Amino acid sequence: MAEVENETLDIAIVGGGISGLAAAWRIQELAPELKVQLLEREDRVGGVLETRRQEGFLIEQSADNFITDQPWAISLCDRLGIKNELLLTNTTERRAQVVSRGRLVPIPEGFQIMGPTRLGPVLTSPILSLRGKFRLLCERFVRRRPPGAREESLSQFSSRRFGREVFERLIQPLVGGIYTADSNKLSVAAALPRFFELEQKYGSIGRGLRATDRKTPSRSDPQAGARYSLFMTPKLGIEQLVSTLASRLPRGVLQKQSAVLGLDRGNDARWRLKVQGANPIECQKLILATPAHQSAKLLSGTDPVLAEELTAIPYAGCVVVCLGFAEKQFRVPPAGFGFVVPAIEKRRILAASFSSNKFPGRAPEGQLLVRVFLGGACQAEFLERSDEELATIAVEELSDLLQLTGLPVSQQIARWPQTMPQYHLGHAARVGRIEKRAAELGNLALIGNAYHGVGIPQCIHTAESAIERLLAAGTAAP
Repeated sequence: MAEVENETLDIAIVGGGISGLAAAWRIQELAPELKVQLLEREDRVGGVLETRRQEGFLIEQSADNFITDQPWAISLCDRLGIKNELLLTNTTERRAQVVSRGRLVPIPEGFQIMGPTRLGPVLTSPILSLRGKFRLLCERFVRRRPPGAREESLSQFSSRRFGREVFERLIQPLVGGIYTADSNKLSVAAALPRFFELEQKYGSIGRGLRATDRKTPSRSDPQAGARYSLFMTPKLGIEQLVSTLASRLPRGVLQKQSAVLGLDRGNDARWRLKVQGANPIECQKLILATPAHQSAKLLSGTDPVLAEELTAIPYAGCVVVCLGFAEKQFRVPPAGFGFVVPAIEKRRILAASFSSNKFPGRAPEGQLLVRVFLGGACQAEFLERSDEELATIAVEELSDLLQLTGLPVSQQIARWPQTMPQYHLGHAARVGRIEKRAAELGNLALIGNAYHGVGIPQCIHTAESAIERLLAAGTAAP
């Protein structure tokens, strides 16, 4: 239960996920003299980032790594002093597979989410038909989208550039593994701006990827096209980043079990927060690091227009079934980092990650840790299934695809309802309106994975940028 002094804070932060923690730490780096409190409704911080240990397995409940070509996460680890604790992915397993016509097939070397850096591996892969391969080769001749043209969904953009088969067999499952989204609604400009920009700059995704690949130092890595070498995670699990952030905050800043029930903004421009079981809090500046729909509820009485825009950001959920097996239960031990499942295969799972192949210390000797993902925007009904049903589905799918026998030696299920924001068509414009409205207030910032990317680095960057803007803005006028 929070114990809050009856004085005006300089800044209050609502929400103790990675975004809220990164914001609180950035304040300590830039303006440690300020009076700050971070209010988290649960008895733990980190949000969806959680690491558990069970029967010798180190199990991630959601994300298990972050990418380092976006510098914000690794920079934060460096400033926290845990950069030396980061692990690279296992060099001998840097590959992944895709389900193709009922069996697992390696994703062609150099295929980067939405296009190839190398044509040879794609053209020799059995994933695509001759017609699909020919259409892929024609991508270089497809005209770029003219300025001012109508915004495109992932399915529209990918099919226009590469053809329907490349989209269905490679692009959709790879992107689906990141956003758990409906490809007919997901905005390329908002969710995957890099590829949108490559088309604009080079006139071709493939040409742009190959041009940027030549500038990448890791190009000597045969799997560099898939960028597997760029992923890292803390030795003790992703929660090591969370716990380190929390432990470095000054005493009294972090207030757990402090649910904010409501807020209002007075004529003096100060925010007043109603906190469950504690005295009200008054603050000069406010940061909402909560999901957009929760921020909307808090702001509904203060700014209905802003709340309506936030409510319009849809969310999806997913389930992570974490299973431990003995290696001998597989006729051939799973290779690589995992596999993705195209929607066209009509299976009950989205993807599977071989955690113990990716990083050391994730499973006891002679055992394997597999995480199976279900649900998402297109299979929301799976979140209503019982734990027993979900585990059965996961084991059945693995048994069919990996020649697995027997039941798991360890089992854990993580449910994440309404946690994945969906970057639908119009998302970038909506975020622009949200941030313009918040900026007009002068002392409010909205951060989290609903705005500028769902990955850990993007969340950190959004939080740190918001803090820098708020500190530079001074005090809001009434």
